[in-house]
Amino acid sequence: MRPIEEWIRGNLKVERVDSAALRYDGMDHQAPPDLGGVYRPYTPSRIDDWIDLSLILSYLSALGTTGRILDIGTGDGWPALPIAPYVEAIVGIDRSQKRIETAEVNRRQLGYENVTFRVASGDDLPFPDRGFDGVVAGTAIEQIHDPEACLREVHRVLENGGALVATVENLAGELSGPYAEEVELFQDNDRFFYRYAVKEVVPPREAEYLIELDPSPPLARLAAGFPRRPGFTRRQGEPGMQPLAGRIAEMFGLSFLERFRDRIVRVSGFELRHFTPGSLRDALAAAGFSRIRIRGPITRIASRFFIALHEEGMLARLSPMFEEMCRALAQAWDEVPTEESPLLFVQARKEPA
Repeated sequence: MRPIEEWIRGNLKVERVDSAALRYDGMDHQAPPDLGGVYRPYTPSRIDDWIDLSLILSYLSALGTTGRILDIGTGDGWPALPIAPYVEAIVGIDRSQKRIETAEVNRRQLGYENVTFRVASGDDLPFPDRGFDGVVAGTAIEQIHDPEACLREVHRVLENGGALVATVENLAGELSGPYAEEVELFQDNDRFFYRYAVKEVVPPREAEYLIELDPSPPLARLAAGFPRRPGFTRRQGEPGMQPLAGRIAEMFGLSFLERFRDRIVRVSGFELRHFTPGSLRDALAAAGFSRIRIRGPITRIASRFFIALHEEGMLARLSPMFEEMCRALAQAWDEVPTEESPLLFVQARKEPA
């Protein structure tokens, strides 16, 4: 546990919440707002669409079914919406009402009639036993308070012989060191908020805290000057998280909390346990799965392959074969190594009757 988290836990009363309430309910977009397959149809004119469609088709290859699918932690509709054209029906769930509302807007814009979204938690699935032919999850199982309970629930709702196919964060491959910390300071109407997030490799975990502070002129000046990061932001127009290093560490580290301690009025936070490849395999086996494969995601191959084709000027000429090429590459999902991969690609089957 890092010094800032130790200080927060030792000096403040923390209200425990889940990641949906603290993180995902506040986002305008969980994914980049032009993500292919979710906010717009895929197009071969964009390299990132070749890469993402390859991943979607690797999910389908590993599932081995086009029947009724459940997507756990769907967020804004990924992977449920890009999978939808290839399956009979898909149900996407998420604990966040805001995310489900956004996913439903995206569904209507894409015109899919075989997709249903509802608010639900992966560790308490409101579905009957053996109700789905396959289950998918995109970096969602590790965001659940009790991921082992989620795996048991997935096993329960899967048809005999059905598969869970998921991407799972691998902090040992994601982080460049033993830990990573980020902070942000922002103003929301007349309130000020300080957000601190940390990920650690040993033991693999992450935690996040949101601290509300009473207004003051120094806080207003600091919030106005907090550097903005290009790309995704928590809400449109707000700063977004910054690594706790250099000037950010000097101005918004532990000294910031100590300086404004008397301004703190409310603190909420969550803590999540993450998997290693070994602990993930053990948890899947304990949940009842027997045929377990843990690999890296096909994107590790697809990104290099399609970028090389683009640099050679060949990708545009291959546009008529967009889906065929992505599908062919997706078949290699079982060959991608896990070493140093920030994501694990998991296939786990429930034994046939």
